[in-house]
Amino acid sequence: MYFLRLSRLLIFNFALLLAGLFHSPGPAGAQDMLSEGFATRVEIPDEPLQVGIGIQIDQITGVDQKAENYGAVVVIRGEWKDPELAFDPEERGREVLVVDPKKLADYAASIGAVIPVFVIQNQQSNRWIHESVAAVHSDGHVVYVEKSSLTLQAPHFNFLQYPFDTQEFHFKVDSILPSEFVSFVPLHEFSGLGDQLGEEEWILDNDRMEKNHIIGVSGRISDQVDLVFEGRRHLTYYIIRVFLPMLVLVTVSWALFFLDEYRKRIEISGANLLVFVAFNWAISADLPKLGYLTFVDFILQWMFLVTGAIIVFNVVLRKIKVSGRGDLARKLDNYVIKWIYPLGYAAIVGWAVYAYLLAP
Repeated sequence: MYFLRLSRLLIFNFALLLAGLFHSPGPAGAQDMLSEGFATRVEIPDEPLQVGIGIQIDQITGVDQKAENYGAVVVIRGEWKDPELAFDPEERGREVLVVDPKKLADYAASIGAVIPVFVIQNQQSNRWIHESVAAVHSDGHVVYVEKSSLTLQAPHFNFLQYPFDTQEFHFKVDSILPSEFVSFVPLHEFSGLGDQLGEEEWILDNDRMEKNHIIGVSGRISDQVDLVFEGRRHLTYYIIRVFLPMLVLVTVSWALFFLDEYRKRIEISGANLLVFVAFNWAISADLPKLGYLTFVDFILQWMFLVTGAIIVFNVVLRKIKVSGRGDLARKLDNYVIKWIYPLGYAAIVGWAVYAYLLAP
């Protein structure tokens, strides 16, 4: 019996050591110091340790939609109560001990207390900890606070409605220990977005805390706390920089039909075609190489096709006029000016609005 328990203890500690090696990258001091202090208790407790997790994002250092990630400066707060960490305040001479998190982890491991080890699930870079501290109260109540900066993955980005899209951002904190040992509880009062995020391109709001159960690094069910918030773009920028120039180009193309000289029409339409190509490259440079068309892509591609069709149409009209059928050329020209061109563009824009923005 003793040999069986000793074997379980060695296997459990070895598994946790491997988890620490694979989930603590980067130079020493850059990551969560609590990740070095794993629990030595093997038996599943009667009740899991209740740990409150708060996530407060103070700054957004940048949103890279092409790489689909964002940088943040965040304050992570953890609270739990473990009687095994209690002490005599008269003996210590104080009610609260402010200690280094690593020393707390080492002490907890030495007495077999559970430490709520965590990892940030969508972390892409080293987590550079600016400050971290743990406060232990005499009754065993512990408060751990750290301020750090890191880059996080944003895999939920979907640019189908670009630039009218609303994107979802996540900050996911996962428990390394299974749910039988540690249970996370969101601290809503200590979570959310700061008042001055320093992000001008996006309007960030609708922040909320969610709790989930996932398959953790131990291969068993673990708790996850997720700070979710949404981002919308400043539409004034896109109206002025994108849609207003597009409207001017469409209007110029339509005004060409009022020229009697078909050769001049062809030359100006060719110049507009090059403008559309440059315009398309400028917009696509801000987005990843997507496997689908966005709202603005759909409109731009049709503008490109229509401009190309205008050049072909004017070439045909010139051939008809040169062949001595000037009346037929003017009749077709007049028909396109009044009906096909304006109604065609209205249909294109209307379909794009319905298919990309209104349809579920």
